[in-house]
Amino acid sequence: MLEKLIKDFLRELQATGRSKKTVEAYGYHLEKFARFCEENGYDFHAINGKESRVFRNWLVGQSLKPASINAIIAAVKSFYDFLVEEEEVKGNPIVSRRLRVAEGKSLPAFLTKTEEKKILSYLANLPYHVALAFKTMLASGLRVSEAAALKAEDVLIQQGGVFLAVKHGKGDKARMVPVTNRNVALDLLVFAQEKAQGEKLFGVTDNTLKWYARVIRQATGVDFHSHRCRHTLATRLLAKGTPIDIVQEVLGHQNINTTRRYARTSPEKLCRLAVKVE
Repeated sequence: MLEKLIKDFLRELQATGRSKKTVEAYGYHLEKFARFCEENGYDFHAINGKESRVFRNWLVGQSLKPASINAIIAAVKSFYDFLVEEEEVKGNPIVSRRLRVAEGKSLPAFLTKTEEKKILSYLANLPYHVALAFKTMLASGLRVSEAAALKAEDVLIQQGGVFLAVKHGKGDKARMVPVTNRNVALDLLVFAQEKAQGEKLFGVTDNTLKWYARVIRQATGVDFHSHRCRHTLATRLLAKGTPIDIVQEVLGHQNINTTRRYARTSPEKLCRLAVKVE
């Protein structure tokens, strides 16, 4: 019965517009909970506060990272909210703030100038479209899935600057992203013109780009992941004095902090970030 309810919950997530990757992540997290119940003989209907802590400790015993444990706990809490609505249980036994595992604070993993030089030098060994995809992520802060999903018509010129139209970002949010490096912007314009309407710009999947990131990592000795491109751009924009709300807009962060209530990003500010090509 638990497995059926998990499937019903995942279908509900999909119906409410959650992305495919989000639904898959919830499914993975809830598989952990189902396994915990099976291995320890717990009826999910009768889980209480004490047993929820046993679940948390069981996750710790699986040698999972704190961030992963907290994500699983959050998923199970959402699942129980669903069960309450479906009148399967009377209350939610998962209290996130009491179960969260402390996460170590780390500095953003931005690329140093030396590391970036090594990466850019090695990109010359890769197929042109793959190299351009990584340069684009570094110049725009796109997520790897967003870069892979770009189409030819998503490369646009607005007020003389080059922008990328992200149509389905995290949380299925759309946004316009400025390209902050002139050479990359010009290369993108030429490259996009050679593609047919509706054709994928780089012609690769996000998994292919992740595979190439591993190749780069092994070849250069730099701990390189595509996400470090986002960290690098964000760090440099902030170092240049770019307001944090502008950086959040560029990167498409969903967690809007208090500053967003006082400073709303304007199109003019975004346009000033994009390098001029005409």
